[in-house]
Amino acid sequence: MYHLIMKKELNLFLAIFISLVSLYSLFPSKILAQGEGYSQYGDFLTQNIDDYTVNIFLSPIRPVVGQQIFSIEVLEKGTINPVKDLKIDVFATPLFDEKKQFSPALSTSIMEGNYQSILRLEKKGFWLLDFEINNGQKKTIISEQIEIFERNRTIGNSDFSYAFLIIQFIFFGGIIYLFISSRIRKKKLKI
Repeated sequence: MYHLIMKKELNLFLAIFISLVSLYSLFPSKILAQGEGYSQYGDFLTQNIDDYTVNIFLSPIRPVVGQQIFSIEVLEKGTINPVKDLKIDVFATPLFDEKKQFSPALSTSIMEGNYQSILRLEKKGFWLLDFEINNGQKKTIISEQIEIFERNRTIGNSDFSYAFLIIQFIFFGGIIYLFISSRIRKKKLKI
């Protein structure tokens, strides 16, 4: 009889534990691994030059050492139509350093007027970025400074960490509950 009671309590505990883990998976938190594969963009720079409005977006939103993706949107000033057939080059230079990195910004076929460039900035600190826009007749340069932070895998993962701690607490709480309830049942049954 004692064995049946323990089996029922264990099954109940496992059912509750599995349902809580399943419930948590329905509401996924953002696990941020900055750099490769990151697709959330933040505003980096908006500037009006000549006949264009240039919007530059950056991924990851908080730039860290590693891969930086720049999405450059070029629109006509008056009509806000996307501008196609531009040649855009992106240059990045660490402050107080002469080693300049280069990446062409390639147009995307899905979104006209959008160009994407990927740079690997492997040194933390301030970098100078030059966006060189060439329409075939005139070359315009937009310069901006960016701060690259040290890579830290725990940035923004607090939701995941809290969930992990809660699940561990539930698991160990269940074990303690089973232990205490089995002692009480043993005393009641005088085993």
